Amino acid sequence: MTKRRKCREPAAVSGYLTVYAALTLTVMISLCLVLIEGVRRHTIAFETQCVMDIGMDSVLAEYHRVLLERYGLLMVDTSYGTDYPSYYNTEQHLSEYLKRNLSYEGCGFLPFFYRDLLGMELQDVQVLKVSLATDDGGRVFQRRAVECMRSRLGLETVEKLLEWMEIVDGYGLLEEDVETQLDRVSEELQEYKDAEKHIGEEAWSKMETLDPTEAVQAMRREGILKWVVKDVSQLSEAAVDLSQYISVRYARKEVNHGNYPQGEQLSLTDNILLLEYFLNYAGRYGKPMEDSLLQYQVEYLLCGKAGDRDNLRQTANLLCGIREAANVIYLLGDEAKRSEVEAAAAILSGIIAQPELQPLLETALILAWAYLESLYDVKALLAGGRVELLKTDENWHYSLMNIWTPLTETATGGGTGLSYEDYLRILLYVQSSELSTARFMDLVEMDVRRTPGNSCFRIDGCIDRLEAEAVIRSGYGYSFTVRREKQY
Repeated sequence: MTKRRKCREPAAVSGYLTVYAALTLTVMISLCLVLIEGVRRHTIAFETQCVMDIGMDSVLAEYHRVLLERYGLLMVDTSYGTDYPSYYNTEQHLSEYLKRNLSYEGCGFLPFFYRDLLGMELQDVQVLKVSLATDDGGRVFQRRAVECMRSRLGLETVEKLLEWMEIVDGYGLLEEDVETQLDRVSEELQEYKDAEKHIGEEAWSKMETLDPTEAVQAMRREGILKWVVKDVSQLSEAAVDLSQYISVRYARKEVNHGNYPQGEQLSLTDNILLLEYFLNYAGRYGKPMEDSLLQYQVEYLLCGKAGDRDNLRQTANLLCGIREAANVIYLLGDEAKRSEVEAAAAILSGIIAQPELQPLLETALILAWAYLESLYDVKALLAGGRVELLKTDENWHYSLMNIWTPLTETATGGGTGLSYEDYLRILLYVQSSELSTARFMDLVEMDVRRTPGNSCFRIDGCIDRLEAEAVIRSGYGYSFTVRREKQY
């Protein structure tokens, strides 16, 4: 009889597998939960940064359209069309963008298919730093203007201006005050009017008629615009109240300030780019900017007067001063014209029997002749013509005898040399860039306020750079703080 072996029961083995599976699943489930939570945490951190970047970009995307279209400047107006600019407005806009990008509202049927596993919401947002256009005397505005012109202007313009300035500085054309010298000579001649001690009443009467300074002084008393503009009645009468604009608010210390440290001063090339920006985006006599409050805007940059006519008058005087100095240099260096002056002075001193006056009369004739020629030069420039910095006999216009005849000739365009705009370049170059910038920002405020929805526009409320911080928390217990800096 064969014995049959009994089989073991698998109960013990099954128990081991159950314990092993339980321990393994516990570890695996814990690992999966840790991974899921880690993914959740890093996803929240990543989305926090993405949402902040999008929010900051959205704030900068609200650039002022008129500033861009008219002046080529990318800046955000923190007033957003309200009565007063404020960083709080920008914070509110940034907060709104962050909230919208953290919310799933408006996503169609997405909530039906997907549960929000992040639970993120905005806890706080602050704008920490801003860079305003008017900071550090308008340095921010200058930087934006230079960047606007950097790709447009070639080195040829820079080289030409520097070449002209070598002539201007070398001959001292901006340092010589010829009209003051003319006044002094006129006063010295006037001292001889004492008939009892010097020349007698009849001789002095002749001298008064022939005195070159008398003719010039009479012209000066009538104002330069009469002699350099074809029709004074056609000049712009526009005027503004300067107390409303940024240059005066600077003086009153009523300007908003940012808190970004500014960089170095503008380089020589940057200064030239800046003045080219002014000339490109501001109107002037003969080429007014459309829809501008002031018609002679470059003249305003130079003179800062409230009215167009006053700015043009003072600019014409500045141009006349440059031309007088240059024309005196030419007359003193031209032997033929110098001989004419000496002969005329000898005749005049002989008429009054005062030969000792001949040197003084020579000086008076040279100054008067240079002034007369300068009026024609300025007239030609305003008519669209060109005038060389230093003249030659070929482009000298008036004769010595014209000193005693009325100026009725009309100047026309043409000629060689520098244009009216080129002379404005020279005058702007020697002026303080801070002063020119403040006055140009006046023009920006004047003209932007004339556009719809911008009646309270202030350039000291415009930013081109900001730094902000946001705190975003999650319903799953996480909180992240993110800081970003953005600029154009």
